[in-house]
Amino acid sequence: MIDHVWLLTDSASGDLSYVKHGKEGDEPSWKKVGPFAYTRIDAAADAAANPRFLPDGVDADLDFVQIDASAFVQAIFNGFQPSETDVLVLDDGFFPLTSGGAEWVDIAIGHPIWVPVFDESGGATGLGWLDRVLRQVAGRLDMNMETVQAIGSINAAAEDEAANVDQTGLLIQRHVRLVIIPEPGTLAIEENESHHVLSPAARFCLHTVGMGTFGLPELEIRDVPCWWVGAAGAELNGWAAFSLNKGICDGDDLDGGGPVPLKITATESPDREMWADRTKCLRLEVQEVHLPHGHHRHEPDGPKTVH
Repeated sequence: MIDHVWLLTDSASGDLSYVKHGKEGDEPSWKKVGPFAYTRIDAAADAAANPRFLPDGVDADLDFVQIDASAFVQAIFNGFQPSETDVLVLDDGFFPLTSGGAEWVDIAIGHPIWVPVFDESGGATGLGWLDRVLRQVAGRLDMNMETVQAIGSINAAAEDEAANVDQTGLLIQRHVRLVIIPEPGTLAIEENESHHVLSPAARFCLHTVGMGTFGLPELEIRDVPCWWVGAAGAELNGWAAFSLNKGICDGDDLDGGGPVPLKITATESPDREMWADRTKCLRLEVQEVHLPHGHHRHEPDGPKTVH
């Protein structure tokens, strides 16, 4: 899957780049085309230097910005700003976001492809046009539709915080699982047909499988004592849900929950050979343990104790 796309921006303001396009003399019917997005940085740089659709004699000072591919798909669900955007451009493809844009694209390519399926009123074809747009965009991003649908589910719940939490938990249950393996060098002391028996001193690695479905890094917690595996698994599940909602990046400092507050840092896992099947994995490491303190007498005449 392509992790990032590059969007053209105005060099001075940093705003996404749009142009108006149509027949001369019919300016009220012109369509708003943009943003201009590219799956390769060299293509974005070339487009910034040689922008399309600009009227003769008009110069533009353009730059480009990198965004996550998942954020780009979410923006399609939301509707790019400004809201009257008619046509999205991705590489060399035109994708309509309004019925007017659908007509514009059909005229531009010379085939009636989009207008017959475009119905903003939710009538016979409903939002089938959006599904068509998303399928073609996903194809260019090497993103499967399961990922697109998951992004859409998160987006749909974003306005209701409670629903967002419930939806995120459901997505974690459906698409993400935890794997628990002994740390390298931890040896089995007994083996039978159903299980290995490890020393009580064994340490374990916990990691997620499935975060890549959402275009996000996998997560891991390492060197966990056997008696803390359950708590570590709950903590990792919680951070997986947090990552779906707000994202976690290399270098982030996080506040861990639970009965004892933790200070956690997310760093890129150095074990590239262990995670060769994953594009990226972040390791969650505890940096500090914050134990609240105070003074209390268990009995009126007893000594003070520190908590």
